[in-house]
Amino acid sequence: MKGDRELANLRQKYYGMFVKLFWKEPDSEFLLSLLSGIAEREKGSAQSSPLMSEGWKDIRLYLEKKGADEVEYEFVQLFLGPHKPDIMPYESYYLTGGVFQAPLASVRGFMNEIGLEKKEGQLPEPEDTLGFEFEIMNWMISKQTSTEDAETEEQWLELQARFLKKHLLVWGPTCAQEIESAPHAVFYKGAGKLLRGFLELEKQLFHGRGPEKIESLQTLRNRYGRKKEWKGPLFEAVPENKGDS
Repeated sequence: MKGDRELANLRQKYYGMFVKLFWKEPDSEFLLSLLSGIAEREKGSAQSSPLMSEGWKDIRLYLEKKGADEVEYEFVQLFLGPHKPDIMPYESYYLTGGVFQAPLASVRGFMNEIGLEKKEGQLPEPEDTLGFEFEIMNWMISKQTSTEDAETEEQWLELQARFLKKHLLVWGPTCAQEIESAPHAVFYKGAGKLLRGFLELEKQLFHGRGPEKIESLQTLRNRYGRKKEWKGPLFEAVPENKGDS
């Protein structure tokens, strides 16, 4: 893995793509650009990750049939609202049941350690949102590939392993699976499959690096004392004069 620039560049391309898909509403030009070479990616990933191949197929069929115009609205429904979104894509939420909690502080502490700062003017989402965690990985891979020193490259690989096993691989696969099955997911059903398959490959790739094990999501939820989500009062609206002749 160390010294394999082709693999590193491929991983960085995927992380860069996931940043664009999951941090904010993706623009149509970017989405349509995914069709270039998509059949080869679908075929090429079939052996290493059938789930990724299926995800690429779903994305291809969606874009060929519907184009890209409705994806922005789907993103809003899934992740932003207008009322309660289908998915709350924050590590804090998945671990504690709330946002701006201890996992966010941990992510910020890691960023401070590696010298990464959120740029002024970037989206106001907290740094433990799914899209920004992809950006953290994307940034570290760029550091890995920009060095000619084997020891420094090894250090960046170890940092990637640590971030994956302490953060992204803890909650990302569950979030991806929930994106696949979300009520409003159509385009993002394929994107969720692609993400879940990619994270499975990342887990295999970093086996033996960094922390010895990845703690389960449930273990960390128990540790943080995750609050159950309050859904508010439940009632059914009954039409007036129901049953009247």
